Amino acid sequence: MAPSNHQKHQAGRHLAVAEALLQGYSASLHGPQTFVKINGSIAAVQVAARGAWMIADIDKTVEASVDLYVLVDVTEGRRDFYVVPGEDLRSGVRERHNEFMTSVGGVRPRNPDSRHTAIYPTNVEAWRNQWSLFDNAAEPSGGSPAS
Repeated sequence: MAPSNHQKHQAGRHLAVAEALLQGYSASLHGPQTFVKINGSIAAVQVAARGAWMIADIDKTVEASVDLYVLVDVTEGRRDFYVVPGEDLRSGVRERHNEFMTSVGGVRPRNPDSRHTAIYPTNVEAWRNQWSLFDNAAEPSGGSPAS
């Protein structure tokens, strides 16, 4: 039996906690659905099981006030983690969405009312395994990852 989307998401949260623990941070699930607590910071977890993180409503995403995201990619057996500052994730999503809308003349070709967008691993590659963003627990995050 294939896992449901809910099961995949919950597994992704557990994987994020497990990886944070293996990286030497304190970590636990936070709340029933979306969040984890790593080294004192609350982070939202999103899981990609088909090659991208799906965003149902771009406006809700860019209006969110989440400081850190842990994007977990479990596509085809992968276990990849991207720790992304919230402001960087939101601005990247908005920029790519605006570029797409410009490229199609401002109206989505198949469903003009859709607010859907996606984040692909190539969009967040710079943030792969940037667990050090949790080093300053509970402080606002931002900027670029260390090279």
